[in-house]
Amino acid sequence: MPLIDRQITELAHGAPVGFDYSGVVPGECFTVAHRDLVVREVADLLSYFDLVMIHHDHNERSKVDAIRERFPGDAHRIVALVPVRETEAWMLADPAALKEAAPARDAAWEVPHDVEKVADPKVVLKVALGGRRDAERDFGRLGQTVALDALRKVPAYRVWTDELRRAMERLRFL
Repeated sequence: MPLIDRQITELAHGAPVGFDYSGVVPGECFTVAHRDLVVREVADLLSYFDLVMIHHDHNERSKVDAIRERFPGDAHRIVALVPVRETEAWMLADPAALKEAAPARDAAWEVPHDVEKVADPKVVLKVALGGRRDAERDFGRLGQTVALDALRKVPAYRVWTDELRRAMERLRFL
């Protein structure tokens, strides 16, 4: 979620007029829940927020489209955040952030060039962090430090930010 906040804040800096942004509010339902539960939560979120972001991994790629079909009038307010495999791979895009997270470890040489081709990003992230921590715990912290410029080199990240920008433009935030 820190990464989402940072990306929206960066987009806001380019807005012709300012807008209020109070940060990401996570939903309570995971997309692996029964579809009707997810749809019910999306409906609730759409009644309170301008945008609803749905994150899921590659194996659930069609879920966001199925959910959008349930909200034809508001589909443009639903933004998909879908990595090629897992969003943990995005945290591998910035060797400097990894080095900062694990200063005793020279992670740069271990980080793959194309992070989206990593079969198990969580395992590689854990190794890059020296195996001393649970990668899930570091994910939020890396989201605060990973360079957005490095992330823009990751195709799935660009797809997400392009969709986010279009949604914000349609809502006249940008």
